Amino acid sequence: MGFGDLPPGLRVGWWAEPELVSPLDALCGSLLRAELACRCPGLRPVLIGGRVPSATMAGFGGDPWSAVGVQALPSLDVMVLSGSAEPGGPKAAERLSGAGASAVAVAPRLEWGQDERLSVGAPFGVPEPTLLAARHLPRALLDARLAYLRVVEGLPRWYVLVEEGVLEGPDGAPAEDQEDLALALAQLARRAGAGEGRPAEVVVAMPGPLGDDPTVEQLLAQRRSEVEEGRFQPEDWQGNPGRPQAVLRVTNPVDLAAAVAGAGAVVARTGSFMAMAWALGTPHVALGQEGSSPSDFAAWTGDASALATSASEVVATMDSIFARRGEPPGLRRLEATLDQSMDEAAERLLAVAELAVGAPSRAAEVALEERVRELETANEALRSRLADERLRFGERAALLEKAADTSVESAIKAVHGQDVVIRRRLEETEREMRRLQEETAVQQAELRAIHASFAMRALTPARELYGRFFRPAP
Repeated sequence: MGFGDLPPGLRVGWWAEPELVSPLDALCGSLLRAELACRCPGLRPVLIGGRVPSATMAGFGGDPWSAVGVQALPSLDVMVLSGSAEPGGPKAAERLSGAGASAVAVAPRLEWGQDERLSVGAPFGVPEPTLLAARHLPRALLDARLAYLRVVEGLPRWYVLVEEGVLEGPDGAPAEDQEDLALALAQLARRAGAGEGRPAEVVVAMPGPLGDDPTVEQLLAQRRSEVEEGRFQPEDWQGNPGRPQAVLRVTNPVDLAAAVAGAGAVVARTGSFMAMAWALGTPHVALGQEGSSPSDFAAWTGDASALATSASEVVATMDSIFARRGEPPGLRRLEATLDQSMDEAAERLLAVAELAVGAPSRAAEVALEERVRELETANEALRSRLADERLRFGERAALLEKAADTSVESAIKAVHGQDVVIRRRLEETEREMRRLQEETAVQQAELRAIHASFAMRALTPARELYGRFFRPAP
């Protein structure tokens, strides 16, 4: 619902420094900005942070950006405190407040020090904004980006998606229960790949910059060599023992949502990741302790079995994991709760905007040419990113087309190789069967010769008599 247009010329800044390197944070921010723009027509926030982003950054979304540096302080009337406060969020808010900008909280994290009722985190605060992914991201868009990831990043068709950090301990070292977790992931992979007849692959989602990555070509070549050699068969393929987990380099917030939507199962570490899998209807489980962000979101949904404190609990709740498919019960209720929070945020923003209109306007200091430059810079960055994506897509498509020339021959070689193995095994079995038949024929001939002998015929009446008198008692 709309609450009213913002005053013309109002300058709104949105804290977005953590979004540059985290597609998950960038997705949260974009969903919140879309919701707030629906309630406050005319809202065109300028993203602010400590540095100017480039088009290759993983969280880049193409919005106008202004850096809060030592030398440059943007002219703002309102600063929106949203998402994670670090790095440098409170200091930037303090500087802008000293320069005359008012602060408005829109689903901030608890580290901002705002009222817990306005913050994301506690069960009685604001639900995770990523549950709005089902509302704002059409399925056709997710399917298109999923196809892009399969071509460009080598994403398999059947996979289990693991959030970054699940396989690590608090200090970045391997988790203490790494072996138990590997067994749990193997069971998840077997269940998720049941439709293919072999285990799915375990893929770790890692944010990364957009650019050329030679490991993609190596990965595609490696999978082609496996097909050519015909080593793995559906009935005996046990995954990738002894090899590192496959990594999906996420370079775009929408790509992250597409990877979650297309996964056979999701293992989350944060409440945001868990909420996105929950809203998109993907089977999921979260690893975390009581009081963590996954625990808070599990309290919102009422599904305590979605939270596992150890790898053994993941195995114990395997059936419950794959029961979480399709639109989850309670989605409309949580969306309504989040809508109420967004309504309150829109009211606060409009109230601050009315006060800013009566105060001496700082927005008038921003020349029209500067705003045009910001839009042109954002547009140029978007064009650069689109050109880079098209170039990478063309390179990968050319690589696959080159491989397609030998794919049929490779498949024939693989099938022929398996036929040769089967034929050899069949020949060995036939030879063994003939040997056993010959040995049996010799033994039968010996028995017939014994029965036909004079001694055997003379002893037959005595054997029958002995059998009548010395028959064992029943």
